[in-house]
Amino acid sequence: MKLQIYSDLHLGFARFEPAPSAADVVILAGDIDIKLRGVSWANDTFQCPVIYACGNHEYYGGHIDHTLRKMKEAAAAHVHVLENEVLIINQTRFLVTTAWTDYSSTGDVVAAKRVAWDWMNDFTVIRTDENFRRLRPDDLIAKSQAAYAWLTGELDNPFAGKTVVVTHHAPTSEYVSGDFPAHLTAAYANNWPELLGKADLWVYGHTHIAADFVKGGCRVVSNPRGYPTEETGFDQDFLIEI
Repeated sequence: MKLQIYSDLHLGFARFEPAPSAADVVILAGDIDIKLRGVSWANDTFQCPVIYACGNHEYYGGHIDHTLRKMKEAAAAHVHVLENEVLIINQTRFLVTTAWTDYSSTGDVVAAKRVAWDWMNDFTVIRTDENFRRLRPDDLIAKSQAAYAWLTGELDNPFAGKTVVVTHHAPTSEYVSGDFPAHLTAAYANNWPELLGKADLWVYGHTHIAADFVKGGCRVVSNPRGYPTEETGFDQDFLIEI
């Protein structure tokens, strides 16, 4: 199976038109565009199955639960917007979740929550709960813990084919900017080596640094375009086979 992998296209800042591809499946690992725009683009751009994991930017200007529901409703039959869900295509199992983070990967949750609150736009422009209050770091900790529990359970289920995990947030901090303030890395990456060893391929986004390496026997890949003028290592023709 050939996989075309993209993340962090941020189409609101610059258009992107993929070249013709031999991909069997396209993976969109989040931050494609805000709210329903990324789904509409995927509907029109690809003919093969698309696996779409939401990034934090998909929720900008919206409600974290309502936006996900609307994205699912807007998706064409071949576009699969998934959150803590499994999709099996031709004996390949895709486990898909945004993941978020629990802010523990740098060793000081309190400090990481504080710097994330100060630096991340998520807590200004994303809403939650029935009263549409501002999102808080503790909300994302709860979502990340739920994602971890779900992934752990699914990865422990025997499966005869290949297993691909798709998240927006990174499962490890090897390829995260060293220019961040102390502990901000924890808003971008989890520390989940015990999960990596149970998957064949892990695709992620969010960090805006391209990556392709092996850890714990798992191939770990990110192919982010990022913002205009940003040097991310993006390869618009990046295609891998599993």
